[in-house]
Amino acid sequence: MRALFLLPALFLAACAPAATGPEDLKGPLVEGERWTITGFDQNNNKMNGEVVVPAEPDYDRTDREWLYSSARASILYTESSNWFSVWDERDASRLVICIVRSPYNAVTREYSGIGVSGTMEELRAVFAKLSGTGVKVVGGDCTVKREAKN
Repeated sequence: MRALFLLPALFLAACAPAATGPEDLKGPLVEGERWTITGFDQNNNKMNGEVVVPAEPDYDRTDREWLYSSARASILYTESSNWFSVWDERDASRLVICIVRSPYNAVTREYSGIGVSGTMEELRAVFAKLSGTGVKVVGGDCTVKREAKN
């Protein structure tokens, strides 16, 4: 198990729509690429997820964040840290999230991260505990693997 220190802004940014820029902005991720999530969540339960990088990301110029979002998946990429979180949202009763706190780059195909899962209400409760309290939340170990776009 690994300690998970998150700012509530990470969670909120992934849920809220971002300010959009010009229509022709392209984010750093490869749209249509398949990513898989494997590992364990905060309760040491096995988790598996699959995400196809959504097209047409929104860009928030203030926070310098890209939000790739569809009905099935979200990926939040923060330019200032190059960190990202991958959300498999296919099953609302168990959202699967891998938070990667190492830089994204186009060459790397596999990343280690911190895994959490649950309903949106359960995740809100987990992240609410972090709001300025210095509370440490324990997450499981997860891996995100990128497969080349066909």
